[in-house]
Amino acid sequence: MSSEFRDGFRRDLDEIPLPPEADWTRPRARARSRGFGAAVAVLVALVVVVGSLGAGQLVRAIRAAIENQRAASSGFVRGDDLIYLAEGDPATQTMMVILPMPGGTDFRLLAGDTYVGTEHEGDLMRITGDWAYLPVARAAATGPDVYDTYLQQVDLRRGIQAGRIPTGSVTVTRELRDELPGTPIFPAATAVGGDNASVWLVRDTGAHGLTTLVDRFDGQTLAPLAHLVLSSSGDGAVRSQIVALGNDRAAVIRQHFVNQNRVAADWYFLDGQLNVIASYADDYATRLPDGGLCSIDVKADPARAGWLILCSDPSLTANGALIFLDPERFSIEATVPLQRELGYALGMATTSEGVVSVLTNRPAIARIDSRTHQPIDARPVTAARSWFEQLVPPIAAAKGAGGPSVVFSPDGRFAYLASSPDRWWGSLARIDLRDAKVVTSSTALGAMAAVALSPGGERLYALAVDDRDERTLVLLEPQTLAVVGRTSVGTGPFAIVAVRERTTVP
Repeated sequence: MSSEFRDGFRRDLDEIPLPPEADWTRPRARARSRGFGAAVAVLVALVVVVGSLGAGQLVRAIRAAIENQRAASSGFVRGDDLIYLAEGDPATQTMMVILPMPGGTDFRLLAGDTYVGTEHEGDLMRITGDWAYLPVARAAATGPDVYDTYLQQVDLRRGIQAGRIPTGSVTVTRELRDELPGTPIFPAATAVGGDNASVWLVRDTGAHGLTTLVDRFDGQTLAPLAHLVLSSSGDGAVRSQIVALGNDRAAVIRQHFVNQNRVAADWYFLDGQLNVIASYADDYATRLPDGGLCSIDVKADPARAGWLILCSDPSLTANGALIFLDPERFSIEATVPLQRELGYALGMATTSEGVVSVLTNRPAIARIDSRTHQPIDARPVTAARSWFEQLVPPIAAAKGAGGPSVVFSPDGRFAYLASSPDRWWGSLARIDLRDAKVVTSSTALGAMAAVALSPGGERLYALAVDDRDERTLVLLEPQTLAVVGRTSVGTGPFAIVAVRERTTVP
């Protein structure tokens, strides 16, 4: 053994984390001594074999293995969650299934014709907080095409229905449903602001949905507070979404479709009285980058009081952008381009240090400093491999269309990416956003339709799909992706809408 290798070995050996103090005095089990001796023999043999690979390389692998083992044995954080699944045919009608986990029994259904959106909208209806409001339409006795509509309040932590907000009768809009197959009878979306202080409703009416009604209700009394009408003309159809921005602000996104393709969007930022603070219309002079084709997942700026909007062109014919908005006027403070070579942006995560990480479907990660509005770096995601795996050439980062589901850890450090098993990173991967590496992956569950985290990030849920289109809700340990439990849910559920920790407190 060369002196260089020996000195490196000793130096790195000192950096191996020590076991807990209790383990030093734990009696050694005789039955395991042979296995331990065998492991030592293998380790010695490996030291001899890899002596020519360079000092410290082996020990770094040992140290990484120890850290992985510590993570794997850290213990699964148990909890009682309610999982909300989208059930039905997205092209016709959808409902919501409530499934307690880890028990996996006691299915319950809640009707909601527009609850999860459609394939044309590209997004699930965004839920924040512990309350949700489902737009519901029921056939009225006054005519075959007339429906009574209301918003059904749902307590997400207890999984029960509470009050209702009546929203009047509507006549089925045949034109909009013909132009956008999958548009529900009651084309509406809702959002809850702050601590259930406000309920926002947006609905598209008239021919082609070109007239959009916006309403705000008191979250405690459910009394109406304000009303606004937005309208436009021209070709195509409109489907709208709404995002609550605190207690008394909201963004309405009117998405335009021509021949069932989303071509642009109007953004309106409203105050509590539904006055328009700022707007970005569907024209080349005032619209947001990418023609307004931006994610409705608007996030608070971690370093300032403003807001972040992530824009990306699904066709990759143009660059994307991360937009920084002023918190009061909602004017554009800065625009950071995202090169189209990085791929289509799937989502973003923020950290308390002011770092915004954008994950694309390449997969690649672009990091931006929200304090300076400057890019930090942009790198393709690679696999974190042991020293032995590094002897072979790395697998090239895969490119492809589509948008696998992704969720981010609460601290903004990790992303959980769901995909098909033929991807090099596997059907489910845990990605370190700081290092741009896949640290854990799995193909054991087959294709993944969706992923979700418990509110604190302690438990990971995945909706797996087999060759017969049977769906299984799987509970996993977030660090190691080890399977903790699973429940068969049939062929109906197609998305995880929300996860809330269950409580029995009134």
